[in-house]
Amino acid sequence: MDLQLEPWELSSGTWFRDRTSETWRLAVASDGTVVDPRLSSHDVARLIGASRECDSGQWFPPEFGYSQQSGKRLSMLMPKLDSPWAPPFGASELGHARPRGRGLRQTLLPLTLACTQEERSISQPERTLPPLPPGQYRFVVSKFGISSPTLVAAEPRRGRLFALLPESRNWLALQRWSGAAWGQKLLNPRGWRMELVQNRGPAVAYCPSACGVASVSPNAVGAGYAVEHVGDGPALGGPVARGHEVWAPLLAAPDLVQLIGVPVAATGTIVLPTQSPVPQRGFEAPVFDDSQANWPCDEGQLVLRLEDNDRRCEWIKWPDGRSPLFALGCPYLAATGTFWQLCRRTADSGFEYVEMASSTPAIVPIHSLRLSTGRACYHAALRIDGDPWQAGPGVDHRSPELVAPLLESVHDGAVIGLRMNAPEGAMALLQSHAPCHAILQWEVPGRPAVPFGSLHVRRPWLALLFVYDNHLWVHHPELAQVVGWKLTL
Repeated sequence: MDLQLEPWELSSGTWFRDRTSETWRLAVASDGTVVDPRLSSHDVARLIGASRECDSGQWFPPEFGYSQQSGKRLSMLMPKLDSPWAPPFGASELGHARPRGRGLRQTLLPLTLACTQEERSISQPERTLPPLPPGQYRFVVSKFGISSPTLVAAEPRRGRLFALLPESRNWLALQRWSGAAWGQKLLNPRGWRMELVQNRGPAVAYCPSACGVASVSPNAVGAGYAVEHVGDGPALGGPVARGHEVWAPLLAAPDLVQLIGVPVAATGTIVLPTQSPVPQRGFEAPVFDDSQANWPCDEGQLVLRLEDNDRRCEWIKWPDGRSPLFALGCPYLAATGTFWQLCRRTADSGFEYVEMASSTPAIVPIHSLRLSTGRACYHAALRIDGDPWQAGPGVDHRSPELVAPLLESVHDGAVIGLRMNAPEGAMALLQSHAPCHAILQWEVPGRPAVPFGSLHVRRPWLALLFVYDNHLWVHHPELAQVVGWKLTL
């Protein structure tokens, strides 16, 4: 033992005090995790919610109320008020309140931007995050057993995790401590999603993998993570958390699909055989509520009925002559609680909304495309708050502009979307791979849309949004950095 270092055993863990410099550093966290030496003492202090003296900037263990050096009262570093964020759209089992339907382009968090309150026009990003290695990233926010919410960048194809260090503002690659690799190259990247579930301890992230459903437990202080797998075959779609169970479709044989249920608070696995064919291009992201979960694909819908303790599977084909259009957003959730999928008629290329999870679905024709967050819809550049087949007044069918909604707040109906020129029509634009100039805009019901930023990339509608550190962040694979704009409290 270095005699210069004085050990202290506290409820927050084992600390060492340097007798010469009188600085403190956490060595072992309260759960037994050895602090990774690559982390600076300031990063560790911020992550665990340590105390700080304002004048000197010196950090102290969180149990201390006064500085041992000056006797001054310490500032308690309160954790940021960030809510958990589970990719791609933020809804999580960690929240007490949930929307009626999940799996939509909706978040429970308010999305009021500070720049829109100042009535500013298009601006440069107010903040950026440090660059990440090339990859298709998704972003998750949770405390993961420590005091401060941690931003983790997940790269599903290679199975890599990076944690953002809050003081040094660098990404730290997390090492896998236990379990097999969780990466998977999905046939359909749109079908990838993650669930955050908490059960008497830190949150656990559930995601699809090449070996079933992977439960991932990151630890930023230890710079690592543990993985457990459930199921033998590769996952064919994203997981759904309902109550104390997590469900996902797996490949059981070359031509068989089964649903597995993972009890969060117990051991064992629930296996349900299905009549679903193996989708050629994988399942889309599921939509679900308290009574059912629906994994749609080109061929049909795999429906899990959840009523009390009764769990039943159904395979429902799309009506003859209809093809679902998944690339145009997500299903629409009507006020009645019914999900509807936008489809195209084979006979005349017309558009229709088809009722989901029904063997005899209702079908409603529409005259032109709608893009939806699940509740708010856009007809060209006009917002429709209501059923998408109810075209509001003032629709200009010749409008060269198109708004692609990216995310809606259930809190106040604010929608973050992309306004783009589409002189040859919406379908031509959405099928193009050429660089496109898109204006980021914020719009709430009853008020004009307010532009606040821009993107110039190929397929800008593939941008992913997330909320962290009181900012709205925008990620696109072609952007050098993740860019952010401040939110109002």
